[in-house]
Amino acid sequence: MSQKSDIVKIAKMMYQKEMVNAFEGNISIKNNDEIIITPSQICKGLLDESMLMTTNLDGKVLSGDYKISSETGLHIEAYKLRKNINAVVHAHSPYATAFAIANKPIESKAYPEMIALFKKVPIIKYGTPSTKEVYADLKNYIFDYDVVLLQNHGIVAFGSDVFDAYFKLESIESIAKVLLLNQLLGGPSNLPDDEVKKLLSW
Repeated sequence: MSQKSDIVKIAKMMYQKEMVNAFEGNISIKNNDEIIITPSQICKGLLDESMLMTTNLDGKVLSGDYKISSETGLHIEAYKLRKNINAVVHAHSPYATAFAIANKPIESKAYPEMIALFKKVPIIKYGTPSTKEVYADLKNYIFDYDVVLLQNHGIVAFGSDVFDAYFKLESIESIAKVLLLNQLLGGPSNLPDDEVKKLLSW
């Protein structure tokens, strides 16, 4: 499959799994010095390859007939900061975004998979959407984490390809759901500290 078809496939998966609504979220792939990215305010469930936009790493539109994603700058910043990132997926998935709106990182001492796979999903300081403020704090976290929350906004995942980035985002959304449901049962039963240390060393 082509990179464009990969983006469309992930976009439809995100929409079907209710990780984005009709107007939210964006997906990109870095192709050498160019970025293929979803357009602004186009329902991800109706997206096709002809709707995708291409920019350079300065944000100049190279091709496409739609309005460029308002969060293109966030994607570009991620690619410039970490050379091993080849895809970025941003969503407002309900459970992870609930943590972002509460200004609470996603972390646990009770959920082994969360500890071993992600350790923590930190929060990037709030910035006005569509401005440079959104990603001003990204440099403080992107070298240590592949998934971050944007305070009062949503979630972003970085990967070696678009599937890698998306699967990380989907995994965190599931974990966030479990952690929130767990509060209805009285909260977590934490693992002993030595077990947590074992998981952190994986």
